Amino acid sequence: MSKTKKRIIFSSVCVILLLALIGGTFAWFYLNEEVTVSYGNSIFCEAGDSLEISLIEDGTPGRWSSSIDYSTGEYSVVDISGNGYNLYRPGEIDENQQPVSFQQAVSSLESETSFDFIELEVAFRSLSKMNVYLSEDSFIEPVNTENDGTNIYGDFSKDYIAGAMRVAIVDESGVKMIWAPNSHYELVKYPNGTYGFRTDKNENVTPETAYSYYAKDEDGILVENAVSVEEYAAKKFVVDSTNAKKGNSGNSAVLVSLNPAEEGAYAEETVKIRIWFEGTDREAHQALSGGNVNVKLKFVGIYKEEADAQKQAALDAITYNQSTFSGVSEGMVFSTDGRNWTKCNAQASNLPTLKSGESIFFKYPETVDHFETNYIKFTKD
Repeated sequence: MSKTKKRIIFSSVCVILLLALIGGTFAWFYLNEEVTVSYGNSIFCEAGDSLEISLIEDGTPGRWSSSIDYSTGEYSVVDISGNGYNLYRPGEIDENQQPVSFQQAVSSLESETSFDFIELEVAFRSLSKMNVYLSEDSFIEPVNTENDGTNIYGDFSKDYIAGAMRVAIVDESGVKMIWAPNSHYELVKYPNGTYGFRTDKNENVTPETAYSYYAKDEDGILVENAVSVEEYAAKKFVVDSTNAKKGNSGNSAVLVSLNPAEEGAYAEETVKIRIWFEGTDREAHQALSGGNVNVKLKFVGIYKEEADAQKQAALDAITYNQSTFSGVSEGMVFSTDGRNWTKCNAQASNLPTLKSGESIFFKYPETVDHFETNYIKFTKD
């Protein structure tokens, strides 16, 4: 595997650009060791706000710069699944191409020639205090949206396999964030057995509202888990655009916090970036095998004051008696799914009535000068 670096001059944020050429992915966990994929990767970082990036090699950062390039070799194609920190490939599948056993997935850091997912270890550093977020300019998209005539399943491009891709940012403490960027890609099967594809440019597209992954339960058995409302509310799982840009953290979780110990000193933090095809996604299907995907990851550094302590105290003072809330005020926002947030009105009269087992989250949103507060959660018995 070869890794090279070159300097690219830009103006403000941190960018990773990855071109992935995907070949031969079949239905959920279909194994074919003869099929390979070649990734040609270009990774860049714009040196805005004193933010720099370096690829970790042999346990230490390489050359710090505004950009890094990264390239990999070929590997056997397989859909995998996991929570971002632990990823698994199937050991065996049944006649319906569903997994009946699993084994640990292998990353490109563990094997240069036969691996299941791309893994980059990178470090960020800065002379300024800032939090680093995944920018709204990031995307995973088809190289070509036009059908090239080779898809036997229907008149659509195989490149929409981009809908099944995931990106996770992890460190030693666990998963910082998982990103699923294309909820408006929809592979559909018609009653006559043929397939079609819809995007947000089509009519009648149904966004993917439920996401899942395989993880071990309390008995150590791998089972399929739905992404929880808490994972959405904590920004551990982000769908579509992060809406993060310079001056606004949007929906992105904090990926790293850089806080120099003294003036003129660098603060440095390391994370791993993992990219894979999620087998539980509805686009992980043989109808999209052989697609070509562009991936661009762009990071932005933001400095603001921490959340206002008085606002956090006001949230902590909210009470709920299983029918009504006290202490909710204008300026707060609420959510029942962790993904969509609504402003509370002055009388808190727009709050929903919770059913048994349902939860609601409250927080104060980000301002020009301060980051958002932590959320507070209530659940109806």
